[in-house]
Amino acid sequence: MADEEGREEQTTWRDWGAELPGDPAERARMAEVKLAEALAVLDVLKAPGPGSLTNREKYLAGEAARAQGRGVRLADVTETLSIPKSTYLDQAAAVGRPDPKAALRARVRASFESSGGTFGAESVWADLRRGEGEPVGWRDLEEGDERTPVIVSEKVVRAIMAEEGLVARKTAQMRRRSKYSSYRGERGPKPANLPLREDGTHDFRAGEPGLLCVTDVTEFALDGFKAYLSPAIDCFDGRPVCWGVALHPDKELAVGMLEGLVAAVRPTEARPLVIHTDGGAVYMSDDWAGACASGNVTRSMSRKARSPDNARCEGFFGTLKSDFFEGEDWTGVTFEEFRERLDAYIEWYRDAKPKKSLGWRTTAEYRRDLGYGYTLAA
Repeated sequence: MADEEGREEQTTWRDWGAELPGDPAERARMAEVKLAEALAVLDVLKAPGPGSLTNREKYLAGEAARAQGRGVRLADVTETLSIPKSTYLDQAAAVGRPDPKAALRARVRASFESSGGTFGAESVWADLRRGEGEPVGWRDLEEGDERTPVIVSEKVVRAIMAEEGLVARKTAQMRRRSKYSSYRGERGPKPANLPLREDGTHDFRAGEPGLLCVTDVTEFALDGFKAYLSPAIDCFDGRPVCWGVALHPDKELAVGMLEGLVAAVRPTEARPLVIHTDGGAVYMSDDWAGACASGNVTRSMSRKARSPDNARCEGFFGTLKSDFFEGEDWTGVTFEEFRERLDAYIEWYRDAKPKKSLGWRTTAEYRRDLGYGYTLAA
């Protein structure tokens, strides 16, 4: 029903020329107002027509028409834009006043842009509460203050983001993903599926860092080539401990990542590391099994064709693809450039992105607050 009304409004709006007066001077004045109205509609994301404009947007359109058009009267503007004269004049007074949210507006935009456009309102709200010194209410925030924690409701943040056109890149608007699979059939006895509970669900929790990690390989289709990422995600807090990026999803990529993981976590016979994978060919290979054995790493493997069995890693890939990859123009980007940008994103995700599940702390802050040392925080 709403779509039909929108189409009807668009059709009526396109036929506005038939309603213009016959007198040339009157016709010119009205045309100026209609043109300003049309430009205002184009400035509003997905606006179906003039009826979707706010009173502020109508006022700005009207003033643009009065500034550009010869002899355009206030009555012409209010009638064409369907706004009462009193409301129009109220908007004129409001526009002339300083914006009380100017400092907050700047902080909201800075937070959003620092995330590369990945933060939604809730993440921006949490980010504003972080900083140095005593928190201040948003009305007391001084312009140019980029560090003081800000006390503000998520509703206000959400409204500012809507006004500024700050829309997070989310999977709802992304193309359907094709999942890379390295499964090549059973090639020998499979390791146990250690996180699997008796009820068929998985427990991907870990009591400390360096006890349980998940890994997999994901594919990026770029301009003339494909790139592959192999990360290790610590189930204690979702921290990417290490990762490798290559042009081929081979054993060198996976085993190289594993060697980096062992160097970072330093598992021992008394405190081994469990690494959970899917049933991909590289994880069934002798090279992978040998690297795990020599590094005090216990293997764990998903059941065949059961993506939820490795949901912790799949969740990281989903965030990565929507935040970093999808919606970007990768035309002409070389493998080396892509790898640098991917490394920079994962480092930001690891060191600077606050997570709701951690009380809006980064993984580094979470581990520091719990008293873990450098070896376990690697």
